[in-house]
Amino acid sequence: MRHIIHELSFGDQILEQHVPGNFNPLGGTDKTGGDGAMAALSSHEYIMRIVPAIYENISGERKQAYQYSFAYKKYVSYSHGGVMMPAIWFRYDLNPITVKYTEKRRPFYAFLTTVCAIIGGTFTVAGLIDSFIFTASEIFKKAEIGKLN
Repeated sequence: MRHIIHELSFGDQILEQHVPGNFNPLGGTDKTGGDGAMAALSSHEYIMRIVPAIYENISGERKQAYQYSFAYKKYVSYSHGGVMMPAIWFRYDLNPITVKYTEKRRPFYAFLTTVCAIIGGTFTVAGLIDSFIFTASEIFKKAEIGKLN
């Protein structure tokens, strides 16, 4: 049995690109290519593990979606009378754990801490360079007057 899965998703659609997860991994699956005569007699089984997900954006809007992973198996079923009717099976297992994605702005104190770290690092590097140049100039002066030892 040949088939194409255009879309298989559960719950609200989360269209934000920065949200991790597989919300439509079976979308675009194409099983129309064949193994000859056996392709028409093959059954297909998709075993899905579904995990609830809640996405909350900065404005507080919540979306309830489900992400899932899947395993695929293709087989030909036989019975006493010969080959059985081909079928497409979607088996699923709901996970009791929910994943929550929340968008948050970084607090202002994180910005201040970053700025202070940059300024402090700049002064530290400048101090090291100054110390190196001063020590090198002192050694050069002592070498000029002959008091290096």
